[in-house]
Amino acid sequence: MLRKSLVQVAAFALVAGFGLVGGLSTASAQTLEKIKSAGVVRVGVMGEQAPWGSIDASGQNIGYDVDVAKLMAEELGVKVEFVSNAVAARIPNLLTNKVDVQMAVMGMYPDRAKVVQFTKPYAGLKIILLSSAKNKIETIEDARNLRIGVPRGAAQDKAITELLGDSPNIRRFDDDSSNIQALVSGQVDAIGGNTTYKINLDRAAPGNDFEQKLVFNEQWMGVTTRPGDAEMNAWLNQFIDKIKGNGELEKVSEKWLDQPLPAFPETLEGVPFTVAN
Repeated sequence: MLRKSLVQVAAFALVAGFGLVGGLSTASAQTLEKIKSAGVVRVGVMGEQAPWGSIDASGQNIGYDVDVAKLMAEELGVKVEFVSNAVAARIPNLLTNKVDVQMAVMGMYPDRAKVVQFTKPYAGLKIILLSSAKNKIETIEDARNLRIGVPRGAAQDKAITELLGDSPNIRRFDDDSSNIQALVSGQVDAIGGNTTYKINLDRAAPGNDFEQKLVFNEQWMGVTTRPGDAEMNAWLNQFIDKIKGNGELEKVSEKWLDQPLPAFPETLEGVPFTVAN
């Protein structure tokens, strides 16, 4: 499903003039200049996926990605405007210029790297399966007959679908909060999520018995730009190096994830961190 949707997005991008070839480099290479001229950077974030991106009681965006975006805007010398994204809208919103950069928990995968440009990683998590402690699940086959919720088109959707096939027991929801609520309310028996889901589950249902059952893969997140935008990509990579080096990114990780930064990979197969010359 994810592969098909990405192909459709790429085709749309070509028609819309934000494609992978032709005029893209010229069209998008001025992103950095435009941001500075406008005095604002528009950053895509999640609106309902704490601790990465959510909305507090006063209506303000908060979270790991939000704090990194604020540091980025400060470094650019501009204001930041947050655009909340549904999971499936992240790449289309970037390719159609609704945001300047996308930071909505964007996992770095080869399929996506064919459509958008990633920086080096600035965050990481694990893609997992969660279920009640009552359910004995040691392999994915143990969950085959369970109702499994996933956010439509997300990394966990892809991972579970690849392992189980397009099973009717896989229930797809529009976003992470709906996926979590489905588990809490008993609509599903297990959910594909990530290692920060437990924080949200404990908030939604204190004293619950949900636990991590399986780990599908480790996911790295990079800041995402339109393909061919070498100037913006290079600036962002320098920015990530700076906030890693001066300890600011470590503080963000401790604040929101209660853990130190992981050891980020120097390379990821099929996912270049820089724009090819």
